[in-house]
Amino acid sequence: MMRTLNSIIAISVSLLTYSQSMLPLVQDTNINVNHHEISISGVGDYQSTSMGKDIIKSFFYGGVIDESMKLSSSNRHDEINRFGIDLNTEMVYNNHKINLFKDSLKGLVIKAGIYNFSSLIYSKDLFDMAFYGNDMFTGDTAYFTGSQFNSMTFQKVGIGWLNKKSKSSFTLNLIGVNNYLNGLINEGYLYQSQDVDSLEFLLSGEGVRSLESNYYKGFGLAVDIDYRFKMKKNEKDYVHFQLVLRNLGFAYLNNTENYLSNGEISVGSYQINDLINSETIFSNPDQVATDLSDTIITKGSLVMLPAMFQFTKLVDYNSSNQFQGFFGFRGYLNNAYVPMLFAGLDFKASKWCRLGAQTSYGGFSQLRWGMYSSFNFNHFNLGIASENLFNKSGESIIIKLSCAF
Repeated sequence: MMRTLNSIIAISVSLLTYSQSMLPLVQDTNINVNHHEISISGVGDYQSTSMGKDIIKSFFYGGVIDESMKLSSSNRHDEINRFGIDLNTEMVYNNHKINLFKDSLKGLVIKAGIYNFSSLIYSKDLFDMAFYGNDMFTGDTAYFTGSQFNSMTFQKVGIGWLNKKSKSSFTLNLIGVNNYLNGLINEGYLYQSQDVDSLEFLLSGEGVRSLESNYYKGFGLAVDIDYRFKMKKNEKDYVHFQLVLRNLGFAYLNNTENYLSNGEISVGSYQINDLINSETIFSNPDQVATDLSDTIITKGSLVMLPAMFQFTKLVDYNSSNQFQGFFGFRGYLNNAYVPMLFAGLDFKASKWCRLGAQTSYGGFSQLRWGMYSSFNFNHFNLGIASENLFNKSGESIIIKLSCAF
């Protein structure tokens, strides 16, 4: 069954490009007259405070990273920089006909999804070292202290209940982890002599990566909570809010390799170009990790999932207002992700079409602008959005398809 589920999810990823929460969310408190509802959503979002999207697209799709691209990105970097990727797709089935626990307002929810969440905090010197090699630091010191990275790919399948009127829901999910990588440089610098005949490299840090050749490296549990509530605006109208917790849980990885480094390394000139340059770092990262570690331990590890939490003022589907505002914030259990604030304006162009725009600040980036469109028919809904249209250091696409019958 899980293999079949994996195939379905893979097809969904290829069809939808990728999969995050769509802005804005629409609240409809009417009881669904259709007994069944299936929705498929996809998000592809990468953000950076500094790294140019031309470089990032070269990694994703292939291509040459030329000197002008590297120089442009390098000039945008501050001392501390952030980069992150959020790729996921999710399928949800809601059954409004069944009455769980003999309660006429409780329906059934079944969902499945696949997620990749990757993040990086890094210094400007680390970027220059990775893309230019050690040539830029002749007779100088490059600092890497505070840099850290994290990446996890996992899948889930879950079951739960929903409130047919308020649309609140709760789901318990089984988690299967496909890959895990984590690392932190507590203190690090590199000094290279003026004659380029030796260097001193101080590295105090740690790293963890999943091993095993199995498709699943470990398993865990997580919950999804979608809580919706309303506050009275006047005698006739209410303001609707949503609080979402997604993938809040943990997983146990059966076999992980833990790297520890705590000391100063002196390297001769014959090793400099082999050990630290962009070609070596990107083509053989395992060998680099081994060379820089003085202790390697294999053991099981308990890890937290990159849970998302979001609070949103919702758009009221039943409101007669042609314009409605929305706002909120989003966060992840991740050190590199700064809580993101967002706000926007929804325009009801017609009974079946809504358009809008939003701005946001935070996350893995800074200020971003986005737009969306939503098309609603009797049994079908299509939404397309981007949270990042004009930024030079990121891109975003969000697609959601829903069908009721």
